[in-house]
Amino acid sequence: MTPEELEQFIHRELRALPPRKAPAGFEARLQAAIQERTVRPALSPERLEQLVHRELRSLPLRRAPRSLEARVLAALEHQAAVAWYHKSWSYWPAAVRAAFLAFATAVTGGVLAAFYLVFNGVDTGALAAAAGARLGFFTKLYHAAVWTADFTANVFGSIPSLWLYGGVALVAALYATFFGLGAAAYRTLYRHN
Repeated sequence: MTPEELEQFIHRELRALPPRKAPAGFEARLQAAIQERTVRPALSPERLEQLVHRELRSLPLRRAPRSLEARVLAALEHQAAVAWYHKSWSYWPAAVRAAFLAFATAVTGGVLAAFYLVFNGVDTGALAAAAGARLGFFTKLYHAAVWTADFTANVFGSIPSLWLYGGVALVAALYATFFGLGAAAYRTLYRHN
């Protein structure tokens, strides 16, 4: 069980607990605070936050049920009982990982050697001609891309560098203006709400 799965398990167990009841007098204190707030002028958001924080901090800590610890320990023991070969690669013993890498390298080398032996007697010229005939479209596409890149390089090479740098500076200034106006609009429209 990964730490994330353990955290999710504990979260599910805590969510399954019955809701706790407020201590005696909490509702009366809360009602008095609400009454005080409605009689007085509106509190600033900071004062209201402090009031709510103070009231919530006065609540007693919630105790975990007695069975929670046993269930968490049982889940941990179950995870420890899972065999290494059912876990991910990082949990495998180092010797087994080394043996697996050696075996995989040997299989890959064997496959490559088999392909070499099978295709050793093949006429590569005929194979290249057949592949060229089938892949002629990609050759044309490649030549079109090369021509486009050369044309673009020639066009940009003929533009004075001062104009290119000026264009980049203009685009950067426009972006800065856009973000500045966006920040000003946010502060004006949403910050005060």
